[in-house]
Amino acid sequence: MDIETNYRVDATFRWLGSSLKTKEELSLTVCGIERCKRDKFYGPAVRDDYHVHFVLSGKGTLQVEDRTYTIGRGQIFVIYPNVETYYFTDPSDPWQYTWVSFTGTKAAYFLEKAGITEKQPIRETFIYPEEFLALTEKLLNHHELTIANELIRTATLYEIVALLVDSRNRELAKKQEPLKPDYSADIYVKHAVEYIHHNYSNIRVSDIAAYIGITRSYLTHIFTERLHVSPQEYLLTYRLEQGCRLLRTTNLSIQEISEKIGYSNLLTFSKIFKNTYSMSPKNYRIQIERSDK
Repeated sequence: MDIETNYRVDATFRWLGSSLKTKEELSLTVCGIERCKRDKFYGPAVRDDYHVHFVLSGKGTLQVEDRTYTIGRGQIFVIYPNVETYYFTDPSDPWQYTWVSFTGTKAAYFLEKAGITEKQPIRETFIYPEEFLALTEKLLNHHELTIANELIRTATLYEIVALLVDSRNRELAKKQEPLKPDYSADIYVKHAVEYIHHNYSNIRVSDIAAYIGITRSYLTHIFTERLHVSPQEYLLTYRLEQGCRLLRTTNLSIQEISEKIGYSNLLTFSKIFKNTYSMSPKNYRIQIERSDK
């Protein structure tokens, strides 16, 4: 693990730099906090990494090739690698911002999940920008050259990017806009099935959807598409299969079996069982016992 860093402090800024690493999923290169002077500008220049700025106060201007953006408190702007950019503060209301820069094989993917792309490099923070400031300060406060601090900085970088993604998702949910699933339908179904197998006796379909992190309607859609049954039907079938297993392999009473698979009411269990297998749980057990003789 490379722990080389460069830490600087001035009256108007704190800055921490680390070596450039491109083969990792996500790797910190630079971070800092700056209260800009009235003549502060950067560029025109091309960067090697992604620079994510969170504006705390004031305002300024970003120029990305032929596009110009005016940016103020509560907004995020991102400098993408290999793109010429130029940005400068407003002389009458100079901005203060915190920034985190990184590289990595999944950097662009994570930013896209946060609602930021090269074509749309500006976004509202959707939360108080001071939340990002606190995490940047955590990075800066762990600047000493130790393995422990390197691990803390890496974890904090992921926390910042996670907050970027989560704040965007919360904003979409607030507006009742649909979220694009993060993973494939097969992955969601696999985890939902595993959850059912471990918790079938005390869950509802809404619990499954909440555990996976998707809507109930989307869960129903992918179950029907992949398994050709609804989540409710799958849960019911699995419960009854476990009931049959207990009837075959244990001496538990039918009441005890009913409770173990999620039916506190014996009559409800017996009715569902008979509708599915055309016999009562009692007769099922008798038939199994006769076949074993």
